[in-house]
Amino acid sequence: MRKINKLLLLAFIVIISSCSPDYTKIIKEPEKKFYNGQPVEAARVFIPHINKKNKDQLLFLMEAGLMLHTADEFTKSAEVFSKAGHVAATISTSLTKQAASLFLNEKSTNYKGEDFERVLIHMYLGINYLMVKNPESARVEFKKVNDELNRINQQSGKQYRQNIMAKYLTAIAYEMIGDMDNDQEAWEYAYVEYKQIYGLQPGLALVYRDLERISAKLKYTDDYRQWLRKFGKKDAIPAGAGELIVIYQAGRSAIKQSRGPLMSDKAMAGAIQVAIGSMSFEAGVTIAAITATLRNAEHPIPKFVKRSNRIQKLNIVINGRTEGSTIMLEDIENTAVKTLRDDYSRIYKKVAAGIVTKVAASIATGIAAKKIAEQADNAYIKAASGCIGIAAGAGTGAALMSQIKPDLRCWHSLPANLQLERIFLKPGKYTLTLQFIDKNGAVVRTETDEVEVTGGGKTFVNYRTLY
Repeated sequence: MRKINKLLLLAFIVIISSCSPDYTKIIKEPEKKFYNGQPVEAARVFIPHINKKNKDQLLFLMEAGLMLHTADEFTKSAEVFSKAGHVAATISTSLTKQAASLFLNEKSTNYKGEDFERVLIHMYLGINYLMVKNPESARVEFKKVNDELNRINQQSGKQYRQNIMAKYLTAIAYEMIGDMDNDQEAWEYAYVEYKQIYGLQPGLALVYRDLERISAKLKYTDDYRQWLRKFGKKDAIPAGAGELIVIYQAGRSAIKQSRGPLMSDKAMAGAIQVAIGSMSFEAGVTIAAITATLRNAEHPIPKFVKRSNRIQKLNIVINGRTEGSTIMLEDIENTAVKTLRDDYSRIYKKVAAGIVTKVAASIATGIAAKKIAEQADNAYIKAASGCIGIAAGAGTGAALMSQIKPDLRCWHSLPANLQLERIFLKPGKYTLTLQFIDKNGAVVRTETDEVEVTGGGKTFVNYRTLY
């Protein structure tokens, strides 16, 4: 009797353990507020959840940090993102554990963040610091972006390329430090970053002027002549000019969705059949029973699905004259989609084997419960042995089906991509008009603001579209 109770209790405990608050439900209210243009109100919704320090704390911090950033609350945003960076650093990121837990409902574990999400924590910290004219702290955070990418590449075998947006902003931060302190070494670091950007993306015309500017500033005559031969003269800048730097964050990034029924995926179904064929099972556990159990299971590996991103770029108009357009330097949505697509091909066979093992164990539990009941001294228990076996098997089976589900947690407030443009202007006040251009080249809307550019200074403007 005690053994029967333990089996049934185990099923009950497993079921209860899967019934914790669901992030995908919690996010609905703040996400609606955010995309309705209420970023501060949306961020406030997360405060009680952040204070609880639960398994989704990293997500709550990332969401709140970005929402405050969108509201131009850069100092508060930096405080929140700093906490997010600390939490991310303390969460285990064992790839072995990750692969093993994918079929056991990762929602029960601490959310560690996708690789690209962890990188973007430092990206946003750096942008926040630039917006409050703290280039030294910005430089540190942008360096962490590429340090994190290098770590991921070394530990996982994945091949994330260097983040061009982070490298570009790193170079800008170094320029600011050099200009503030008349620091030759800082300008040299900026020049190294620009050369690396050119090596990574030779077709990026944005960097041609910077290579010429900084090589001339450093009096690297041979380098300067080399760039002139390659690009032509790109560094014609007004004397005593300052700079307007436009950071544009476009649309909504991809979010996780279910792939649907487990057995409707041909690759996964095939891997499950291979796993079944390669295993030996306890007496009474049949292939038919395993297949029948999996018929209603949901695919445990999610996918990223793109959302709205209506604006292709911003045209920048200064005092009625078009001076340039933003250029995409970081494609967040396609990075997200590729991340899970690559992960799928890497782990789906291991996940299939794990699922088969757990289902077989679930069926064996029901069989064992029935046998124990049949051997019991109590006549009532012996008579009910068939029902007990079914109950135990169904209990653990139901718990297992509740666990073979995708972890749909992800960073919902991210933009689809990050863009940049740099305009050199004489010192003065200007009327800045931004034209929001869609994929057909049409102007969807315009927005006008007044900006001031100081000689030798850098003025940042930061825009986000939510559609």
